[in-house]
Amino acid sequence: MKKISKISFVSLLFFSSLNALEFGTMGSQSFGMAGTGVAVKKSAWGLYYNPALIAADSGFKLGLFAELHAKSKNFWNIFNRDFKKLNQNDIEEIKQLLEDNRISLGTQDGVVLQLPDFGIGALAIGGFFNLAANGTTQAKIELPKDKTTIEDLGLETNFSALALIEIPLGYAYEFDTLAGDFSVGVALKYMNLSGTAGNFKISSNMSPSDSLKDLLKVDLGHNVSNIGVDVGVTYEPFSFLTLGVVGKNLNAPSFDLGFQKIKINPQARAGAALNIGFWTLALDADLTKNQFLGSNLDNQVISLGTSFDFKFFSLRGGVATDLQNKEDLIFSLGLGLAFFDIGVQVGKKTNPLNGLLIPDYLALQVGAGFSF
Repeated sequence: MKKISKISFVSLLFFSSLNALEFGTMGSQSFGMAGTGVAVKKSAWGLYYNPALIAADSGFKLGLFAELHAKSKNFWNIFNRDFKKLNQNDIEEIKQLLEDNRISLGTQDGVVLQLPDFGIGALAIGGFFNLAANGTTQAKIELPKDKTTIEDLGLETNFSALALIEIPLGYAYEFDTLAGDFSVGVALKYMNLSGTAGNFKISSNMSPSDSLKDLLKVDLGHNVSNIGVDVGVTYEPFSFLTLGVVGKNLNAPSFDLGFQKIKINPQARAGAALNIGFWTLALDADLTKNQFLGSNLDNQVISLGTSFDFKFFSLRGGVATDLQNKEDLIFSLGLGLAFFDIGVQVGKKTNPLNGLLIPDYLALQVGAGFSF
């Protein structure tokens, strides 16, 4: 193919650079509070964050949550130029950007039902869905120095998309002692992972039909199931202070998709929350360095969030940072009206595109919740 269009770049990089999954954010309250949740009692999503919370704040709770997010790195910079007037410097800059760029799209959705404690402990059941993708791009550029066009650019990429379904059943029990209240909880999860992977090449000596054939050679992989175990503890030395720690996927469940073997390593996170009337202030910190699902990209998040919960109105906010990737800060805002919630998360770091500043991270959510 003699000439590569701007549309070809967009299509290729979209498929080549999709990212994957991490500890995650589930539930409107946690989303608006920058992902905090390990010690936050006023939430229906203890089953996800810390199963001990099921007993620490027992009662009937129902939660619904849907979220979409997009992440990028050095992606929009590629298109911040006039592709009809490229010089050698433009070509070299594009080459460097293609060596380290990513864009990801994903969604996290869930439903959870928590039952009251009838004196034998509290139960909760839920369903969580995570859709994400992971890929790598290699720029194979053999461009003579006298070239000032983009015609001979050659690219090769491997990409995969992964979908993880979890159906957890949680149980927790609270112990009242003179030193404070202790709660211990465990969640047993049915986990189902499916995925697809493929390879796509585009270069000056390939026809459009050859590139399409490469794209169509997709390995659909296997649909694999396993069991995961989460264990959590909370401690309340005072009625207004909750401390919590959770270990997720402690049995390190593994999945052989055929094209890729994936092992979900155990994760540990600690948290603290102040609950004073309608005001909540929470801090969460990953105790372990985690990896995105299906890749070797590390992350380790610290988040701080607050919530003002009135009878028919809630306002939330927070900030989070990744200790393994300190290039960006993520700011969160959430608004609750009666039982309906909306929220947005946006990254501080931006990239220019045709005069606009595009954030490296952007997420939107809607949800609903009931408590009795």
